[in-house]
Amino acid sequence: MKLRLTSAICLLLALCSQTSSAATLAELKLIAPLEESRGWCVDLFAHLTGGMPIGGFQGHNCFLYDSDYGPTEDQGFDSEMFLEQGVIRLDYFDVCMTVHEPAAGSFVASEPCTGEEVQKFDIKDTGEIVSVSSPNLCLTVGTRIVTGGGGTPIHLIRKLSFEDCDPMIAERQQWELRYTYEEEVPTLPRPYN
Repeated sequence: MKLRLTSAICLLLALCSQTSSAATLAELKLIAPLEESRGWCVDLFAHLTGGMPIGGFQGHNCFLYDSDYGPTEDQGFDSEMFLEQGVIRLDYFDVCMTVHEPAAGSFVASEPCTGEEVQKFDIKDTGEIVSVSSPNLCLTVGTRIVTGGGGTPIHLIRKLSFEDCDPMIAERQQWELRYTYEEEVPTLPRPYN
């Protein structure tokens, strides 16, 4: 009896001590659909919950189209933290977007959240996400497309980097937070089916 009571108390304490995120999650989606009707999103270079958050971020077709529960673990960003503090935090993995180096072509790293300037961003009225530490750099999705693993139609991936902010490539540098899925009309032909 004493063992059962002790086990029940331990179980109750364990359940009560678990924290759940109260964050409002959103995808960080490119405004222009380009060739992807599901949209282009910032995605952790991992597989949902099966990867380690060490590969940084990439451009990937959005997954909200296939979810009844909101953004997936590798695309669900804390929207309030971004809008209020300028921090782009991936909730499930508790990592933050980080400018790897203050130069065009910089890798978009996923690092433990520290509050440093390299992890703070401003979003302009036109959608550009600009680094506070390097205000000439905008979050940019690349031009080269490769296929990912699975999906119907097949998943697509693009490199993500920080590049010089440039109105000539604005459609690859303008982002928005998306909370619910709406299929988009592609503006470019799809290279793979």
